[in-house]
Amino acid sequence: MVRLNGCSTVNDYIRPVKLGKNRWKLDNVEYVLNERIKMVELANPEDKDSWSHRTNEDELKKTILSYDESGEKNFKYESDPVYKRVRELAKKDGLDWVFMAEIGAGTGVAFYPPFMLMWMIDEVELYLRWLEIQKKKAFWRTKKLIEDGHAVVAMGGDVSCDKGPFISPGLYHEFILPAIQEHVKIIHDAGAKAVYTSDGNHWPIKDDFFFNSGTDGYKEVDKAAGMTMEKLIDEGVASKVCIIGNIDARHVLCHGIRDEVEKEVTNCLKLGLKFHGGHILHNSHSVHEDVKSENYVAAVNTYRNFFGMDKLI
Repeated sequence: MVRLNGCSTVNDYIRPVKLGKNRWKLDNVEYVLNERIKMVELANPEDKDSWSHRTNEDELKKTILSYDESGEKNFKYESDPVYKRVRELAKKDGLDWVFMAEIGAGTGVAFYPPFMLMWMIDEVELYLRWLEIQKKKAFWRTKKLIEDGHAVVAMGGDVSCDKGPFISPGLYHEFILPAIQEHVKIIHDAGAKAVYTSDGNHWPIKDDFFFNSGTDGYKEVDKAAGMTMEKLIDEGVASKVCIIGNIDARHVLCHGIRDEVEKEVTNCLKLGLKFHGGHILHNSHSVHEDVKSENYVAAVNTYRNFFGMDKLI
């Protein structure tokens, strides 16, 4: 199964505003070129929560209250050129790949600015109106992605960290779960499979996250946050949901040696054979920039050896 990040288009790319030499502003956050390492970084390092600065509460309120549904008829969908080309190359080489799209519908609470988390408590009508707007575009685009050949849709978005959910189980059940269920139904009605995508420790919301959501699969299985293969079996998740994981991408792939990687992958595959809901070997998150290339190759070769295939390289 292949998931592609895709590329920005003219319609969704926002250019940063130049403030001066080697200084820019994007989404209310200032950036500067670090002359020593020649990389662009936060102009104010103390802005650790810079993501929350990208949205102004008053401006967002105005946007929500002035939303005009007539604009929905102007929704446009363009097939991603990266996806199209990879699909062509796979077909040419006779590769039977399943393509997975990824799209959220406003349910990734980890990306909410702090004021929006408060809306869930003291501005409920405003929050629900915002959520409905997010769902309209996302659900429409979900159908288009499936029509375009994506047989799997990763949805949901981050809702937890290492210590547990970003919101209470009660708020998750009241606001996030219904939106997830609606998204899953749209995916299923269109003939595709739904994969819940989120890092973090989801055990406090286990029933809603895994069972009540209706999801078919679970990706970004955060081993370091306590979402281990063994516990997924013990808690009954592995008998209901396809697990897409769970090679440790936080420690082993970044800092381990080949023997440790081989042991990690082999153990993961052996446990995966016990998953009645299905198992797809995958990292606990992604092949990010801190993963050692030699460890990634070792992981792939261990997988191929496990199933009697020739080494990749």
